[in-house]
Amino acid sequence: MNTRIGTVAWVAATLAWLAVGALAAEVAPPRPPSGHPRLYLREAQIRDLPRRLSHPTLAPVVARLEQLAARSPQFRAEWQALQQLVRPDPAAGRALVAETLALLQRSELPDRQDACRVTGRMMVTGAIVYDWLYPLLSADQRQAYVTEFIRLAKTQECGYPPTRQGSVTGHSSEAMIMRDMLSAGIAIHDEYPEMYDHAAGRFFREHLPARNWFYPGHAYHQGDSYGVHRFSWDLFPLFIFDRMGAGNVYHPDQRHVPYLWVYTTRPDGQRLRAGDTFASSAPRGRPWSDYGSSMLTASYYGDGVLLSQALQQGGFSDNEAIFELLWRDPDLKPQPIAGLPRSRYFGTPFGWMVARTGWGEDAVIAEMKINEYNFVNHQHLDAGAFQIYARGALAIDSGLYSGTGGAYGSAHTTNYYWRTIAHNALLIHDPAEKFSSRPEYGNDGGQRLPNNRSEPRTLADLLDPAKGYRTGRVLAHGFGPDAHTPAFTLLQGDLTAAYSRKVRTVTRSFVFLNLGEPKVPAALLVFDRVISADPSFRKFWLLHSQEEPRLAGTGAVIDRTEHGARGRLQLDVLLPAANDARLEKVGGPGQEFWVFGRNYPNEVDSARRERGSHETGAWRLELTPREPAAENHFLTVLQTTDRLAPGRLPVTRLDRGERTGCVISGSTATTVVLLRRDQTRSSAAVELTVPGANPARILVTDLAPGRWEARPAGSGAPQALEVTESSGAAWWEGPSGAWTLTRRP
Repeated sequence: MNTRIGTVAWVAATLAWLAVGALAAEVAPPRPPSGHPRLYLREAQIRDLPRRLSHPTLAPVVARLEQLAARSPQFRAEWQALQQLVRPDPAAGRALVAETLALLQRSELPDRQDACRVTGRMMVTGAIVYDWLYPLLSADQRQAYVTEFIRLAKTQECGYPPTRQGSVTGHSSEAMIMRDMLSAGIAIHDEYPEMYDHAAGRFFREHLPARNWFYPGHAYHQGDSYGVHRFSWDLFPLFIFDRMGAGNVYHPDQRHVPYLWVYTTRPDGQRLRAGDTFASSAPRGRPWSDYGSSMLTASYYGDGVLLSQALQQGGFSDNEAIFELLWRDPDLKPQPIAGLPRSRYFGTPFGWMVARTGWGEDAVIAEMKINEYNFVNHQHLDAGAFQIYARGALAIDSGLYSGTGGAYGSAHTTNYYWRTIAHNALLIHDPAEKFSSRPEYGNDGGQRLPNNRSEPRTLADLLDPAKGYRTGRVLAHGFGPDAHTPAFTLLQGDLTAAYSRKVRTVTRSFVFLNLGEPKVPAALLVFDRVISADPSFRKFWLLHSQEEPRLAGTGAVIDRTEHGARGRLQLDVLLPAANDARLEKVGGPGQEFWVFGRNYPNEVDSARRERGSHETGAWRLELTPREPAAENHFLTVLQTTDRLAPGRLPVTRLDRGERTGCVISGSTATTVVLLRRDQTRSSAAVELTVPGANPARILVTDLAPGRWEARPAGSGAPQALEVTESSGAAWWEGPSGAWTLTRRP
């Protein structure tokens, strides 16, 4: 299974690269094979069940399933159906068929949120018994099962036939079509093909093209909680169709998607915040679950690193435990996560970069986002945002999902949590801007609402320029010079499309530097160019923190002290210049979620806060120019250190012609970064001088691709450099002093 890709996979992979019309074209789903069982397993897997049930690796799963069976009639039905495959007992099997039918007939929507997940999961139980014990069902029982499947299908939010909601995001891109209806449809296909035709037809027509389009970006768009959760549902059709004999229906780059969560997992087992976060249900001190996504991907594609991630984070809920027994590869061996490169780029349609200094407790982690597309739903308006973790969450996404005032669509979410103002991003405040015809959306000064924040139904909707889901463009990305342990990580992007016509240009450049300093292991440089349509529109550079910042001249210090955290973030503001820079802190009691004169409060009770992993923030730094101007530049450097053994390196601005940047004077080396102010590629020579006597490490960005040469002053030997189209950057090391960088013919 690890490398097999069937005919359908070739169709799917080819479609992923075609025009939108072809992507949306009708693709005939594979037909369920004749005979039973054909749901989740076939004859070959049935022969392997005794080995799986006695395999040491799966022993905890077997014990869990036995415990679930002892306390739940629904789980007991599935466990007994499994035993019937191993040791058939016709009399017990017929009794099980009748008992499960009665379970289906009693199943109703409970009085709770997302109630259809309960009735949808009951469809799975019924489908298992129907398919695995098919010869024991009478004709009347088959008809009765079909009747109940149709009734339960009609309780689903997507409706039956399943025509409602979207196939890119939303609840209809979860279990109800891709597992529940599809499973029941396969089980009853001989007697009632309509359900399979509806579910599989929509999956191949809408769900599959969208995923095959974004999987090559090796990420998922719904945040740190919903993204992992929803990707786990994507994996059900992977196994369902493969076990039917159709092979891998997805683009093979699906295998790389869980690496987003590998790279954003912090030393404490939590993930860097993104989108709507389940912090209230994630106890502090325990790893955040991967919902089976890493385990299933590891098993299908034979990936030992993802197996390590799955074992470290945990995964399957009680509802999905049986699928670990059925689909986990018990013979796969874990491979160390620490062997991975420390930076990773997540490409189109995302444009994200994660850089780390390592994988241990003292790792510094920086996330940088461009957001080439915004998929809405649980994704926030955070193009250009960044986060930094170092012995604690230092530069954070702020706000709270759920809580006393934070339910989906509440005033807190619509005016703060989902909006740009809650992130380490840029605001351009037009006091007259209207963000939506819907009155609940106020003016945060941030990014526009794609398609009035309505979810895309299909890939064609997502790619329709008129609907505005395109929000950015990556200009450059790369890391090096060593690909495994890079000294620099670069991401540059054009964010103009994320904003309304209040802007002419918005670009942002990130440079993460692995400094190798004992007390200052890393720094993040952020450079912005903002041109507003009206010089009077105020521009804000934002930095959010959990604890109150301390202002220090043109800089600030943020500490993390709670729950044993030891991190410190040190901000140096290089642009605007000191005489034009206003740096202020906003927050504290009554102003935690402040939006231009109004607070949008949200809170959790003290008991939930104590046991949960909430990091809602209560403070932010606002950097804004004092004098109005159409064009402004922001240049900042953020150093990380341990507040109990602190260090701080001198940082100065360096200007050379059309370029600006910084000099960071370390104890053993001096690091120089130079960027073009207009962030366009140039072939012009670059001259610079590295002060001091320490060896120099130099990064120059925004270069035309090709062969370049860095020549030191005097008799030193020149260095030949290759500038790639993707990065547009040159890095070299050498003595301090004067250097000239020129492009060779």
